[in-house]
Amino acid sequence: MKDISQFPIHLTVLACAGILLSAFVPSSQGLDIPVSILTLVLLVLLVREAAGTGMRWWLSLSLGTYGIGLLADLLDEIPELSGHWLLENAENSFMHIGVFLICFCFNKLLQRHRTLITNLNAQIQRARSLEAQLSRMALEDELTSLQNRRALFRRFDRMAINNQRGILAYIDLDNFKQVNDRFGHKQGDELLSEISTLLVKTAPTGSQAYRIGGDEFVVLLPCEDQQRCNEWIDGLYQAVQPLNDRYQIDLSIGLAIYYPGNLSDPDSLLATADKSMYRAKAGKPCPTPSL
Repeated sequence: MKDISQFPIHLTVLACAGILLSAFVPSSQGLDIPVSILTLVLLVLLVREAAGTGMRWWLSLSLGTYGIGLLADLLDEIPELSGHWLLENAENSFMHIGVFLICFCFNKLLQRHRTLITNLNAQIQRARSLEAQLSRMALEDELTSLQNRRALFRRFDRMAINNQRGILAYIDLDNFKQVNDRFGHKQGDELLSEISTLLVKTAPTGSQAYRIGGDEFVVLLPCEDQQRCNEWIDGLYQAVQPLNDRYQIDLSIGLAIYYPGNLSDPDSLLATADKSMYRAKAGKPCPTPSL
């Protein structure tokens, strides 16, 4: 036997409409027994479904009360007992009380279900919020709010699928260790945050900056225009100059061209840009993108 909450909606509506229309049919007295049976079935289903909800006792009481009224109605049909004042009064009183208790319990069950659904929806929203937060934490650098190495590798996969090309800039802070030694790690963290802000602010439109290590950053430039890339590097050096003067640090930048063929091997692509960065660190010329 199914729970009442599992009944198809169209069958429930059809049964209710049929019972309601039967009240307006002149010969509806013949429908008393089917209606009573349906009511008892409803009560049995409610009692089963209310297990563990604290309403089972009330539903059992309504079942017993309505059953007594129904029994009095059946006994009243016996000629020898027909018209007995006790049966007539018991029939109406107990059946009315039973129907009232049914409505009362049904309303309470609906309230419990609505509360349960509301709580479940709230839990689902909290779970989704937590999932989004965990996903953001997994892909975002906590200090600088830039995306991290894991996010960069995911981006490589998407760019390979979309056949994207451009220039990868591998950026390293020279003499960063001495900043921690001379000014403390807190000041070093503030310097990294300032560098990340300048990377985002100066990068061309459509670029994306990442922090992939302690003092190592990557900027993806979605173009292969060397002149435009050099203009961005010159502007970045100028923007970082006040930090250079304050902390005696510098930037070393290595470039590598990315395309669908090497995006599938991100470690090799980063190694190419890393070698270019070390060449730039050694000679400090204007870097040239490597294949």
